[in-house]
Amino acid sequence: MKNIFAFLPTFLLLTSMLQGQTIVSFGSGKITGSVTGLSSANPNVSGLSAGISFDLTITASNATTGLTVAPHNDGIGVYSLTNDFELENRNNTNAADDESLVFSLSNVTGLAFGQSLLISGIGARSGSNSTTKQYAIFDGTTSVSSGSFTATSFAISVPNLTSAKIMATGPTTAPALNSRFLINQLLLTVTAGGGTGGSANDAAKITQSGIDGSNHPFFTFDSVAGESYEIQCSTDLLSWTPMATLSGTGGSVTYSDEFTHAPSVPRKFHRAKTVLTPNGNLANTTLSITQTWDQEPNGYARTAVVQVPAGAGPHPVIIMLHGNGGTGANTIGALNPYVSNAIRVAPDGYLTSWNVKNENSKAPDVAFIRDLIALLKTYDNVDAGKISIFGNSNGSALTNRLLIELDGAAFQNAACQVSQMLADMHHDGAFWFNATGSNDYDQTIVPAKRRRIISLSGTSDITVPYTGGMLNSIGTFMTAQESIYRFAQAMGETGPQLADAAGIPHTSAPLFVKYTYRSGQIVHYKLIGGTHGLSVTGSSTNYATEGKQLVAAFLLQ
Repeated sequence: MKNIFAFLPTFLLLTSMLQGQTIVSFGSGKITGSVTGLSSANPNVSGLSAGISFDLTITASNATTGLTVAPHNDGIGVYSLTNDFELENRNNTNAADDESLVFSLSNVTGLAFGQSLLISGIGARSGSNSTTKQYAIFDGTTSVSSGSFTATSFAISVPNLTSAKIMATGPTTAPALNSRFLINQLLLTVTAGGGTGGSANDAAKITQSGIDGSNHPFFTFDSVAGESYEIQCSTDLLSWTPMATLSGTGGSVTYSDEFTHAPSVPRKFHRAKTVLTPNGNLANTTLSITQTWDQEPNGYARTAVVQVPAGAGPHPVIIMLHGNGGTGANTIGALNPYVSNAIRVAPDGYLTSWNVKNENSKAPDVAFIRDLIALLKTYDNVDAGKISIFGNSNGSALTNRLLIELDGAAFQNAACQVSQMLADMHHDGAFWFNATGSNDYDQTIVPAKRRRIISLSGTSDITVPYTGGMLNSIGTFMTAQESIYRFAQAMGETGPQLADAAGIPHTSAPLFVKYTYRSGQIVHYKLIGGTHGLSVTGSSTNYATEGKQLVAAFLLQ
């Protein structure tokens, strides 16, 4: 375990506390002792990863009346509606007594070498003096940070697994204020320093975390230029779901989860892990991945042609999926010369096709592309935070499937040219797939968010009709405009589907009409009169070059 980014109430409070009961109690209305032995071995503690333990001490160092523990809103407790964690020191007669609420972490065990603890959150304070310093953070005995609860989040790391202290502070002169240490989504994080490619020290160092203005949890971590970082989330700290891959900049990088925190939403834990690159630099080559399935029970080598630009990189990557009857070798230059600064990867479909519905190939193509991406990410000169997939025709149909089925960390951008989704992939308000990798499309799935998508289709295409319908024996297709709209919805679009008349003609190629969702993150181009090859019916003009330019500019943006 490298990084664990957790909401502290789940760590520190007992499970039944989340059900509205005050479990932590020390005598008659006062906290005078410690909460000790918080570990995965304690059956009453929810959400703590195996082997991790620490002691938490909560004291009222200067208060004359101690800390109240009245249920939920006056002491240590959980609000029944918001699940806030609150400590409160009330009825002070002296202003100096406000310097009283103290968290201390000690006896931390079970963390990997080089890791540390981080506490962060957002507090509030009663009274009108919002500009007064309201908290101080101590690394051991040295103050490392201070500020206003109402303006910034607070954070403290615990280097060398020793101890830490967060102290709520107040004015040292009158008027006295109640010290209200109200924390919404206090976070406990295991952090470590960023490493270099192939290093065992593979966790990003988280420097700040909290809840942003849209009520989304976020965290910021130090990055190393040339490295990539996979963001993962979990609800139980046991199984982790890849969410995104971000490129290192040499400075701070921020990830914001797009789910909105609410009492009914399960807690999510996050971590950022450096993508390890033990295989050195990728060169011009042919990569091979062996798969076994019914048609090839003894194993079959799936291949992909690779072309790498000059320079040290890391370079963006474009995976190019050929149409039915094509090969990787004749598709590797499909977007030339507009992607010369990217690594081009062109895999071969089994029997020169991709298994989407009723093709002759029954190969596990989603697993093949997933494993190909994982292999590409093991090379130093691959920018794992800038991986795109471009599919043409049958390859576009597979790209649609990959958008639905691959996790959010696999790739960031997609281009679908002259093939929209099969109707089997989206119907009855849901996306569909099959967990075994078959093309039965009999289980619902929620596609990963945060992706950018461009699609191009021609209104006179008789191979994959723009307005949808049956393609020979392959299957039934959705309309091109509904297909891109359903993906826009999956990425977070809340508005209605754009009317056909709402398209905007391209300035230099007016037969290309543009439809845009999510501020340009999801784009569809309709080529009026366009065929399957992006030529225009009744005209000698072919718009394939303009199509290349549109796709390349979008993917490499």
